[in-house]
Amino acid sequence: MIRSTVTKWVFAIMLFLLAFGAQAQTQSQLEKDLAAFRSWMQTKASLADSTIRKEWPTVKKEYRELTCSLDQNTRKMSDKSRQEYGEMKADYKEWEERNETRQPVSLDGKKLAHWEKIMTGTTRIASIKPANLRDAFVLALDVTREHRRTWNLSDWEYAEFVVGELNTRKAEVLDKLNNSDKIKIAALQVEFATLKKSKEAKDKYQEMREGKR
Repeated sequence: MIRSTVTKWVFAIMLFLLAFGAQAQTQSQLEKDLAAFRSWMQTKASLADSTIRKEWPTVKKEYRELTCSLDQNTRKMSDKSRQEYGEMKADYKEWEERNETRQPVSLDGKKLAHWEKIMTGTTRIASIKPANLRDAFVLALDVTREHRRTWNLSDWEYAEFVVGELNTRKAEVLDKLNNSDKIKIAALQVEFATLKKSKEAKDKYQEMREGKR
């Protein structure tokens, strides 16, 4: 009788440990999936809209792949992770709406060369040496900070295109950049995306006010 009771308790404990281990494994995988999605969102948010629009079908496919498992296991996330995931998905939906509904502005070659020169110091962005790429990003952000409040939609299209060219160049020479430059450039990419989003938010607010008149 005692042996039977002990066996039942051992069996129950084993089941509990197995269930706990499976739950912990699921939780760990969810955190990894969430980290991968977070990194993807940060990377895409740093790109110019003009660049994203060219890759939009691929972007949407990647989004579905990254969120499939997360959507199925949302209830198993911690409260903090669930909130973060919801915020990132909301950001993506706004981003998706913007990129699928906005009509791109036709860029003039001479004007684009002018913007490239002002924002990067050269019209040959594809040939910028790795050692000079950081300075090109710094100049682009200096120009953005100084003039963003007066830029119209067309201006932002040109600025986004130029930064998109810088992002492309960065991807091409990433393995030749030192860690300091990688960190600095990544911070500048995020800042440009933030400034652009702030400008768009202001424009939307102004449109709402004008629509109520």
